[in-house]
Amino acid sequence: MSGLPLQTEKTPTAGFFTIVRAVFWSFLGIRRRQDYESDAASISLRQVVVAGIIGGIIFVVGVVVLVKVIMANIGTAT
Repeated sequence: MSGLPLQTEKTPTAGFFTIVRAVFWSFLGIRRRQDYESDAASISLRQVVVAGIIGGIIFVVGVVVLVKVIMANIGTAT
């Protein structure tokens, strides 16, 4: 080796909405290979984990709220 520092290519970092979109489509299980490859190159594992946890919490809270609304309206239906 000649002692020169290795040049590393900086991969573009993904924005907030790119991460949200990737996690949303992953929850549904629908991903195109091209989208997956571009997301894998720009999204870090930490971003995916945090977005997945937040998405899971939002999903669970949404289901709980939906069930509570339905259960509250069962008694008022005629």
